[in-house]
Amino acid sequence: MAILRHSLDHHQLVDAATDEGPAVEDTVEARRARRMVALKKVAGIWSDRSDIPADGLEYQRELRAERR
Repeated sequence: MAILRHSLDHHQLVDAATDEGPAVEDTVEARRARRMVALKKVAGIWSDRSDIPADGLEYQRELRAERR
């Protein structure tokens, strides 16, 4: 599998794929699909907590109020 090193404006292929198998598809749609799979794994990880507000904005305001 190829390893892609990324900086702000430069992409560099570090290790190209050999005969290990098919390379990972790197289209906009494929990247979006991989990102959605990752996001769905973590969506709702705090949903069962009762010690924090369910509303993210309310939670953020509480956090900021603690710094004063």
